[in-house]
Amino acid sequence: MEEQEEHNEPMEVNSDSDSSSSDDEAEQALISKAEDLERQISDNKYLYNAHEELVNLYRQLGDLASMRLAYERFHEYFPLTPEIWLAWINDEKRLANSESEVKYVFSLFEKAMEDYVSVTLWIEYAQYSIGASNLDTTRQILEKGLTAAGLHTAEGSLLWDTLKELELAHLSIAQEDTDEWKEQLSRVVEVFRRQLSVPLVNMEKTYAEWKTLVEQLPKDHTINTEAVEWGYKKALKALQSYAPFEEKLLLTEDETEVLQVYKDYIKSLSDPSTILCVYERAVAKMCLNINIWLDYCLYTLKLGDTAAKVSSKALRNCPWSEDLWVMRLRVLEHLEKEEKEVMACFEQGISNLGVNQGTELWLAYLEYVYRNSTDKEKLYKTFDQALNQLRYQDEGVAKITKWYARILAKNGDMAGARRLWKNILKNPQNKSAANVWLEYANLERQYGEPTQLRNLFQRALTSCTDWPQYVAEEWLMFERECGKLSDVMKCIEKRNELVKVEPPQVQTTSEEASQKGTKRKSNEETATDSKKQKTEQTSPKKKILKDPTRTVFVSNLHTSVNEKRLKKMFPNSVNIEVVMDRKGKSRCYGYVQFNMEEEVMTALARDREPLDGRPIFISNCKPDRTERKAGFKYSVETEDNKLFVKGLPFDKTEDDIKEIFKSWGVKEVRLVRRRNGQSKGLAYVEFNDENSAKKAKNKTDQMKIGENTITVAISAPPPKTPNVPKPTGPVRHARSKLQMPLIPRALQVKSSDTSNGEAKPVQSKSNEDFRNMLLNK
Repeated sequence: MEEQEEHNEPMEVNSDSDSSSSDDEAEQALISKAEDLERQISDNKYLYNAHEELVNLYRQLGDLASMRLAYERFHEYFPLTPEIWLAWINDEKRLANSESEVKYVFSLFEKAMEDYVSVTLWIEYAQYSIGASNLDTTRQILEKGLTAAGLHTAEGSLLWDTLKELELAHLSIAQEDTDEWKEQLSRVVEVFRRQLSVPLVNMEKTYAEWKTLVEQLPKDHTINTEAVEWGYKKALKALQSYAPFEEKLLLTEDETEVLQVYKDYIKSLSDPSTILCVYERAVAKMCLNINIWLDYCLYTLKLGDTAAKVSSKALRNCPWSEDLWVMRLRVLEHLEKEEKEVMACFEQGISNLGVNQGTELWLAYLEYVYRNSTDKEKLYKTFDQALNQLRYQDEGVAKITKWYARILAKNGDMAGARRLWKNILKNPQNKSAANVWLEYANLERQYGEPTQLRNLFQRALTSCTDWPQYVAEEWLMFERECGKLSDVMKCIEKRNELVKVEPPQVQTTSEEASQKGTKRKSNEETATDSKKQKTEQTSPKKKILKDPTRTVFVSNLHTSVNEKRLKKMFPNSVNIEVVMDRKGKSRCYGYVQFNMEEEVMTALARDREPLDGRPIFISNCKPDRTERKAGFKYSVETEDNKLFVKGLPFDKTEDDIKEIFKSWGVKEVRLVRRRNGQSKGLAYVEFNDENSAKKAKNKTDQMKIGENTITVAISAPPPKTPNVPKPTGPVRHARSKLQMPLIPRALQVKSSDTSNGEAKPVQSKSNEDFRNMLLNK
């Protein structure tokens, strides 16, 4: 036995050593993994997952110093979620023993609140403050939390309850009927009043607590309970309007649907503080959604420094978005920040964007320099820098070059503008496009010389391959307005040489046709066959309308819009046709076909989207005319809950009009526009009920808006077809011939019957009368 025990002892030692070695290997693997992640982050600081994994590795290794540095670096490049903040703060709370360490924890809480609104974080902050600081500090923290998240309809009651329990606890330890007790009771009542005036989920429970408190008070108390009751009823009514949105947010998971719910929620609100709270909830839930950040930034643009904070938060979440960098640049300009700050923002944005981005940000920065600097050389230098940096982006270079040329021409340097346009036309695609040449011609016509313009038109006719007839028509129009007869004749001669013009069709008379005989018939058959063949080749209905369920009809197109331009607007389309007339000119409508019917629905949602400065109409394709319906039918009945407004400034949008009538509960605004999208200064404003519409009419009729005086009336559209009284007498159509008898007067016989004082109509002679007259009978 002793030998066996002696023999077993070394076995136990070997087991411990194996366990120790395995632990060392696991630790070494973690260290190697951490070193690898450090190298990845040094190469690219925006690797979110690498930052998160590295923090967890250092926690497993117990390397607190490295963990803290990793957290701080993580926060430098990204906003942290409430969960990551809580993990970091809990690690620091366990180490916080000295006063300086407690202050560090407080600073972490403050930084955490800047990233996202989180009721949970605020409650943790307040609870930590109760044990680590005094009562006043805790109250201040809770007040800051209520300012940030107290209007959170779904979770805000938790934060209010924390403050309420704190004040009730101090009330319970105060001696009753003393000054201290009365002062504390006033605080408790004030907390109840404020909480019950906010629309919060489960506020009925808080109201029950309030009733219990009032019942326990002495009968001779002087508390004003009416104010609490009034606030509670008002908040409960508001909660009823919020409830449908809150329920949808609980049940909806798809991000697109959630985004729409938040947008509808915000539209239904009028209180700015509540709107800000809902926006904060939205960006916390969809922190990578650029659209919600853009909407948030636009809303805060009128709120001063709040816009700067929101745009900064947006870029911390989505530093790759060019649209958000452009928004940030414009926010800084709107707030009249120093040029150094604007330039720093621009340079940071350029460094964060990809190789194929930057055009819109450069344009926004050029706008800023153009608007805020009087130094022309500085402006020109900035344009040169932009062109140099974007030299590999053809579309971006073309945009900036065209604008640069216009500025040079406006400042009298037409030679410099021509040099820039020469660079644009080096691109074969631009050189063959009629719309590019026409844009250049427009600049030359506005700032240049007639001789240069005539040379330009001739070059354009020889170069463009898509629509040379447009160039020819534009040149001819210029010569008609500014040229001599010789210039007009020369233009027509050049046009006929370079552009194929269809000869006018001559109709043959019946006499000529009879002389041609069978030859005419054979020509007609040939022409019919060729016409039929041409129709089969060019008709969009033969090409596209094989499946109307996958096709949309587009109209109100600009004459310069062709298939290539529509392809850019609908990149997922499989077939596009712009309908042309006999002369090759666009009829301003066409057809776009897709692979799937779902893509048709997406295209229909883009109805009225502007294209080349003109809103295009997108509708279902109906080949059968009997299936087509009128695009718009308006009511001819009096609409008591709708107002008709005229005399509006042309620059006012739907949102501007909503702002004018928001005090009376606007439901919907429809601005009447021309086909080119410009406002007519007319609008229909719909309200929830008739009384609201009448109040709004009485208050806004003859209101001054800028230099305009608007007229407001109850909507009562006139009938579409006016009731014109029918004529009582005989009516002859303008093109009809006079109904006159073709019989000579000598052969007409008047009736001698004048009974009743009226002569009977003229009667013609019969064939028997003619026979007797010829035979002298």
